[in-house]
Amino acid sequence: MYTQIGLKEKIAIVEEIIQIAGEDKKRPQVLVPNNMAEVFIPLRTDITIKSIGSVRPLLLREGVGYFCMPRRRGVEIALEPNASLMVIKINPIYANKMARELKEVSSSVFALNLSLSHRKELIKAWEGSNTYVASDIVEEALETSLDLYEYNDTILNSIEQIRESFGRTSVKEIYSSLNVSKSKLEQHFNREVGLTPKEFCKIEKINFFINSYLEEPGQSLTELTYQCGYYDQSHLIKDFKYFLNTSPKRFFHSQFAI
Repeated sequence: MYTQIGLKEKIAIVEEIIQIAGEDKKRPQVLVPNNMAEVFIPLRTDITIKSIGSVRPLLLREGVGYFCMPRRRGVEIALEPNASLMVIKINPIYANKMARELKEVSSSVFALNLSLSHRKELIKAWEGSNTYVASDIVEEALETSLDLYEYNDTILNSIEQIRESFGRTSVKEIYSSLNVSKSKLEQHFNREVGLTPKEFCKIEKINFFINSYLEEPGQSLTELTYQCGYYDQSHLIKDFKYFLNTSPKRFFHSQFAI
């Protein structure tokens, strides 16, 4: 039986805050999907983003906050040298609840009512790496309380299991260990997170591969492929092509000059 269980502790809404600065280069910067919902806040100028595989770009206005459900594909960001983009990474368990609180704009992107004071406080939170302060600001902007007691802890446990394995676990291992049916797990996971468990695993695994390579750029891509749970290089290249529309070597060269 799929039942809801209350939680005693509250998990921070914001997991990470990053700022992406504009660079003088021809190719747009690429933001890899990492299973977290996001709030995009353009600073100083308007910014254009485009989901990989999409032909229609989305214009983000300066100072406005845009909430985005966990993404299935990478995003290309066109930044001028004087532009800057704040990206607030949201715990995926809050994704659906936040979306219900907001007004839809387009393509699963929602307008977030951020005041000037909110934006200034978020910048301070980023400078101090304070995700708890940022979480309070997001709740204040929503004018609601995002309490975790409303969520099924089976979803929380499945997310934890996938993250601990860096995406190398299988969906069968997840629903078997949690004693739920495959259909129930997939139905509720997709409803709460916006992704299927299989998609969540694939995104977690490609991030593990990218981060592992960046920690030691000289290592063999072939050896790392197997260490990160891919069957072979063709499997890895297929995932890179889908998520980022490029090969691993071209991705690292264009984004990190490796």
